[in-house]
Amino acid sequence: MREFRAHHDEFLQYGVTVACFSHESVDSNRHWQQKLGLPYALLSDERGEAAEALAVVRHVKLGPWTVDLHRRITFLIDARGDVGAVWERVKVRGHAAEVLALAKVAGRPD
Repeated sequence: MREFRAHHDEFLQYGVTVACFSHESVDSNRHWQQKLGLPYALLSDERGEAAEALAVVRHVKLGPWTVDLHRRITFLIDARGDVGAVWERVKVRGHAAEVLALAKVAGRPD
């Protein structure tokens, strides 16, 4: 999240709106957004509807229990809602620069 913060102005230059969502509560996300100084939206998906729709949750059976594991995935979605790229194996360091490189190719400077 911090690297996306560092590159935020560059993303905006190429018409990319950055947003992040988690299964945490609105209050928890607000706390982290303020604490980290994130200039982009940190959205709450407490009920997991977006995570299910985007297939980022893996349900693991552990005996009589089921544990939901949320994978860290990045989507590059255009203004029409078309998914242009998906990163399913996200390595935190350098990831924002990798997404920005594709955004520069796909987007247009303002």
